[in-house]
Amino acid sequence: MTDLMTEPTSKPHNNTWDAQFALLKARFPKAKDSIVFCIHAMQTNPDIAIDDLKAQAAMHGIHVTAASASAANKMLAGQSGAKVATTVTPLAVPTSPRPRRVPTNSGPLDVEGLIRATVGKLQEQGNSEAERLRGAVRKAIAVLEAAIT
Repeated sequence: MTDLMTEPTSKPHNNTWDAQFALLKARFPKAKDSIVFCIHAMQTNPDIAIDDLKAQAAMHGIHVTAASASAANKMLAGQSGAKVATTVTPLAVPTSPRPRRVPTNSGPLDVEGLIRATVGKLQEQGNSEAERLRGAVRKAIAVLEAAIT
């Protein structure tokens, strides 16, 4: 019996994130990393949700906000004369990985203050929900009273 060796059905990608990022950074040199990431993500998936965009960016150590996505949209819209590519091909693959950003420590963390603020927000949300329910019950009682009379 002979062994048959089969080739893999898909070829490995040369398109690494670092190479794509470097190419886009060269294309938009004044843009922040978060905006460049949004441009990349919007080119590959124009209908991406902001939460998915944030999750993907977090995997690369980049903080994305709605403002970053808005700026990326404006930059892509500014290229209306040029065709927006759906995939980015790198010119050269970097030899070393891009270092991660280390957050700077701005001083001691006030844990008690953060907990109090979070509890306060939760209480406000609970109170507003209770008030909405009270309003709905009042309306239901008014409808029932109108139906009885």
